[in-house]
Amino acid sequence: MISSTEKAIEAIRLRAKEAGFKMNDLAYAAGIDPAQLSRWSTGKTIPLYSNIMKLEQAVDALIAAKAAQ
Repeated sequence: MISSTEKAIEAIRLRAKEAGFKMNDLAYAAGIDPAQLSRWSTGKTIPLYSNIMKLEQAVDALIAAKAAQ
C-alpha cells in the first residue's frame, strides 16, 4: 500500500517532470541531497513534513522561474 507521503512525493515528482525538470534539479533547488530524495521516493526512508514542504516550494519556484523566462 502506498503511503500518503509517497503519494505526495510522487505528485511533486510528476509536476517537476511535466515542467521539464529532473529529480536532481528538484533536490538541489530544495537543498536536499539527491540520494536522500531517492530514498524517500522509493519508500526506504520517510521524510519529515518540513522536507515535503521544501520540495513543494522548490518545484513551485522552478516552475515560476521557467515561466518567467
